[in-house]
Amino acid sequence: MDPRNIVVEEVFSQLSPADEQILISIPYRIGLYVSFSDVTGGWEAQEREQQSLISILQQFSQDFYKTEFTQKVLMDTLQARSQWPTWSTGIERLPADAAHIKTILAPLLMEEELKAFKVVLVDIAMTVAMTFRESEGDDSDQPHRVPVVREILTRIMGGGHDNPLEHTHISHSEKSALHAVMAALDYHRS
Repeated sequence: MDPRNIVVEEVFSQLSPADEQILISIPYRIGLYVSFSDVTGGWEAQEREQQSLISILQQFSQDFYKTEFTQKVLMDTLQARSQWPTWSTGIERLPADAAHIKTILAPLLMEEELKAFKVVLVDIAMTVAMTFRESEGDDSDQPHRVPVVREILTRIMGGGHDNPLEHTHISHSEKSALHAVMAALDYHRS
């Protein structure tokens, strides 16, 4: 067994079953939290953003993970897809749950690992906020093609010259949700 995996397994072994469930639900729920914050596009917009969330989580798990810990959490999130409808309830608790998990993980992870995990969570939230408007006008049958998601991820992850929160396609309510997420995670973009 890879020694790095042992460390990740040790972190998971320190979590209660309830905290482990909260942890693996966070990547999915953080995207929903931002999506549900803006209802101006109606159910169609939310449905499209939720479909995008699948692509976003898959892309992060394949291409944009920072540590073995983050990779495991994302893979567990995707593997628990049958639980996503249950995780969709009580979404208003997401900031409190994110703050709780951050506090639980702080003594278990090295500072850089925790920071990398928080970056991925915030980037998932930002990508969801940007995805719907980015793909408007796309007349393909798929509401959100993976290339559109990749373009957004590249822009966010690449640390382009502009602040993603100032992106014109992010609504005021989505910005408020993003700020709530960042505050809960004690996240500061460097």
